[in-house]
Amino acid sequence: MNQELKTLMFNRSSFEHLMKMDDYINAVSMAHKLHAEGKCIETNLVHADAPNGEYHIKTGGILGENSYYGLKANGGFFNNQRNHGLPNILGVIYLSNAENAYPLAIFESSVISKMRTAAATAVAAKYLLPKGSIKLGVVGYGNQAEAQIEALLCVTNIEQIKVSGRDEVKLGLFVEKIAKRFQIPVSMNTIEYTCRHSNVLVTCTPSTDFFVKNEWINKGTFIAAVGADSPGKNELDPQIFAGAKVIGDIKSQIIKVGESQHAIAKGIIKETDIYAELGELITGKVEGRTNDEEILIYDSTGTAIQDIACAAYIYEKLKENKEIIGINMFE
Repeated sequence: MNQELKTLMFNRSSFEHLMKMDDYINAVSMAHKLHAEGKCIETNLVHADAPNGEYHIKTGGILGENSYYGLKANGGFFNNQRNHGLPNILGVIYLSNAENAYPLAIFESSVISKMRTAAATAVAAKYLLPKGSIKLGVVGYGNQAEAQIEALLCVTNIEQIKVSGRDEVKLGLFVEKIAKRFQIPVSMNTIEYTCRHSNVLVTCTPSTDFFVKNEWINKGTFIAAVGADSPGKNELDPQIFAGAKVIGDIKSQIIKVGESQHAIAKGIIKETDIYAELGELITGKVEGRTNDEEILIYDSTGTAIQDIACAAYIYEKLKENKEIIGINMFE
């Protein structure tokens, strides 16, 4: 055993300030390009319910000059902040060398999860945005909602933002924060008003009952459906899918745990109606938006190849940094 090999331990502060949203966008785009080219180790997803929340374990790998395999084990416990002073979503990412399985690093997962999820929306937006001025609607006011706005601003200009959510106090604070940070007109509105007056709509809540109705969606709208990532979660009226083109991050996931699960279960669409995966847009295997009136849904469930690509980027950037704690697992 090479005594110099160590498993590095990355807490949040060791990498958060060194990674920009553009870095995550590049890493996520590369991961899905590799997936479309068949240069990934099979992705998989395990979901488990717990008394006070749920767990997701996502696995997969990327192959190239340096090859990596890993997993993310996340818990979603949505009363954590209120009851325990802990993040509502927390966990770890494990990164290994796919040539020999050596455990390279363990990362705090929430920052990478937040940023790569938003980055994936930005990657999809490059191919699916409507023409002309962008009027963004966001349903949700948490960390993911802010990250989604940040990511979209990396790939397009936004004329105005409308935000909706259940808690008016939290919503008001979020509007103030976003307006100050991004210097864009932001207003809080009902969900119906937000939907009817937006041509880009992001939904990022933990809802299990849909709140976006079919009749509220304008022709030509791009919808990033971000919240549904486990069985039962639902933000969009399944009828929206009847007249939409659906692009998923990973098809095998969205039909089981994404927004698409509900439209499929109700017989509104079939699995074979899924138009494309994100990687197919990136590689040019399929076209994205083809006309001004089509409704395009990016069904985002999150995938380990996104996590692993981002973790590998951080690892390569910081592996020689002496401030990162490392341990030899095999001593």
